[in-house]
Amino acid sequence: MLMGKSLFHKAQSEGSFYEKGKLRGYYSDLRHKVTGGILVDEKHNIPVNITDKGARIFFPIAIFQYGLGAYDLYLETSDNIYMEKFGNSVKWALDNQNENGSWDTFDWLLPDAKYSSMAQAEGTSLLCRAYSEWQDIIYLNAARRAIDFMLIPVEKGGTTCYGDSGVMTFEERVGRRTILNGMVFSIWGLYDLTLLVDDSYYKDMLDQSVEHLCRILPDYDRRFWSDYDLGGNIASKFYHMLHIEQLRVLYNLFDKNAFLKYIDIWSKYSRSFFCPKQAFIIKAIQKMRVINTESAIVK
Repeated sequence: MLMGKSLFHKAQSEGSFYEKGKLRGYYSDLRHKVTGGILVDEKHNIPVNITDKGARIFFPIAIFQYGLGAYDLYLETSDNIYMEKFGNSVKWALDNQNENGSWDTFDWLLPDAKYSSMAQAEGTSLLCRAYSEWQDIIYLNAARRAIDFMLIPVEKGGTTCYGDSGVMTFEERVGRRTILNGMVFSIWGLYDLTLLVDDSYYKDMLDQSVEHLCRILPDYDRRFWSDYDLGGNIASKFYHMLHIEQLRVLYNLFDKNAFLKYIDIWSKYSRSFFCPKQAFIIKAIQKMRVINTESAIVK
């Protein structure tokens, strides 16, 4: 993970098939989630994850990313096997969405903070594409419920933080200082819904979140690397490169100079001889501290 080479942390570039203002391919290239050897449950034909305690779980984010990656592969190849994989993920999303629109994302790890804006948004992106393909209102209604839940304030059980000026941040992990990549994935899900639903409320929420992200981008800049979150955790190589690719998409979608500015700054860091090495050392130290803390708790 530190080197950006683990099975779950393969390079994730800008999507190849998306178009501004149109529901087509996804914004991040997730095709490797389908072709890269991820464990798939034979009964449901969707990804299954194994926890550190050996339990098999269906993790919404993994399933939604698998479906979005399969959809891009279908756009690339027109092979119906990928449309079937996409459909399997869509079916799971519908079957496992709670009545309030949520998915129990981290219930196996954090039962008191189990909801994730990233899961809500990626599920929305999946369902929006299902609606675009099959024109069944059930998919659009489910997508709308997913975003409605995402936009509930954190203090009321949702995943959005609000301030005096409106939306501030979307929380991939409630209780943890805002994770940058999760914030961006969350914006994309809201954006997808605005392409299908002509509602000023969603558009206002989208505009507010994009503007706030532009304002806080400097808070993720270490002057030699990007941070993973606002809690002082530095990004691994995988996440630093993902941040750059996400900013490319954001600039293409919203034409904000702040995104272009940090594409340039963070790309220069990644090309530097010293910056990646400095970031690696800091990340390794931070990871060791987490491991030691967890070991102390177990003992």
